Amino acid sequence: MSVAEVHWVTRLVDKGVWAPFWLGLSIAIGYLLIRCAFDGFFLATWGFPQGFDPLWRSAQWWTELVNATLLGYVPAVLVIAHRGIDRDLSQLRRWLPQNDAEVADIRAAAIHPTGLAGRAFKLSGLVGGFVLVFVDPSLSLGAERSPTNPAFMWPLLRIPVMAWLFFTLIASDLNATRTYLRVGRNLIEVDLLDVQSLSPFARRGLRSALTWVLFSVIFSLFWLGEDTASRQNPLLLAVVLAMATAAFVVPLVGVHTNIRSVKRLELDRLRDEIRIERAAVTNKLSDENVSPRLANLIAYYQLIDQVREWPIDAVNLLKFFMYLLIGLGSWLGGAVVERLLDRTLGT
Repeated sequence: MSVAEVHWVTRLVDKGVWAPFWLGLSIAIGYLLIRCAFDGFFLATWGFPQGFDPLWRSAQWWTELVNATLLGYVPAVLVIAHRGIDRDLSQLRRWLPQNDAEVADIRAAAIHPTGLAGRAFKLSGLVGGFVLVFVDPSLSLGAERSPTNPAFMWPLLRIPVMAWLFFTLIASDLNATRTYLRVGRNLIEVDLLDVQSLSPFARRGLRSALTWVLFSVIFSLFWLGEDTASRQNPLLLAVVLAMATAAFVVPLVGVHTNIRSVKRLELDRLRDEIRIERAAVTNKLSDENVSPRLANLIAYYQLIDQVREWPIDAVNLLKFFMYLLIGLGSWLGGAVVERLLDRTLGT
């Protein structure tokens, strides 16, 4: 995201609960209005080629409705993601460095621009979308490649923007995920008796996984449009599910490494103290005096040894797998519906 993008996202984070919804809805409606204005312009000038109609008379209206939803969805979830990051940092504040400037740097690293590599990645999406229109004729329904042909010009405008937004969502999510990995591994102070307090790392992963699953669900709605399922890219489903999995697992890996390291050091320390206390007890001449310290050390060692090394419970793990099933099921269900419609209408 650019600096300007960060500013408008930051402003919206401070608005009401429904700000992301109204943002997404406004963008979706704006997209449809722009499409209608685009069609109206060509109707008033060069007209439409035979076999193609403006949006309000086109059989492709469902496809444009899904496109509008996707276009509004990405900025909305970026605002929601930034709110979630602020909430996580607030809950983790006591385990983070006490210096407020360092915490501010962590927040900036999670939500601010991704640097030159990130900008180049997003630019590649824009350029790739532009090239794709020329490489894949099905995207423009085989229309003549002419600046006076609306059936060609609209995909040439729409697809690069959609690809740029998709790549922006990937870059933003990867940037936040990398930050959570670094914070969990190097900056969090782990309390082995309160591992549950590190659950924001799990919630961050679940939020991000849900973001990608919902994106997949919306994209799968293309199956319900007339003659659009054949142009769906199965690779996109693989990318979305991979992003959902990585976004869930990676933040947990960092804090897991930290917990495991602290746990190992604590167990080693306790083991040394137990050896010292055991030696003191065995050197006593009488067995009547049992060391309560030795018993306490052994009990504490067992307590620490049983501490879980992942800040996640079975409920959150079940939620994650349910999200993946929903994402996969939306595509499979859409494909089944499309096949049934084809067979029904073809008879």
